[in-house]
Amino acid sequence: QYGRPMSAVPPLDAVLSEPMIFLSAAQRQVVQRYQHLAALADRLPCWVPARTVADALGFDHSGIELALRLAGRPYVWATEFENVHSLWRYGEPNILVDGKRFACSEDYYQAQKTVPYDDGVW
Repeated sequence: QYGRPMSAVPPLDAVLSEPMIFLSAAQRQVVQRYQHLAALADRLPCWVPARTVADALGFDHSGIELALRLAGRPYVWATEFENVHSLWRYGEPNILVDGKRFACSEDYYQAQKTVPYDDGVW
């Protein structure tokens, strides 16, 4: 799957009025599980306001507001950029670092932590 062209990404307005998240067609089963996203299932792939996704998943807007303050303008995101893979669906290639193979970047990241974990060291 990696290296193949992605299905067409719908265009965004030239000037964004709010942060937007791209949901690919691979997210159909995920959005169907959430009442506030289910209507999007037949419109995928599409862009969705970040606050809509946060509301549907039960999160507040504090992370969105912080990102807006830091960026100084609305931003775009995609589920494929997430480093925790428990919700969104997509194929991620494994990675090879110094001769050791990891299932994904998150596995590599976690492998760098001390055992037992120590916030002071990390």
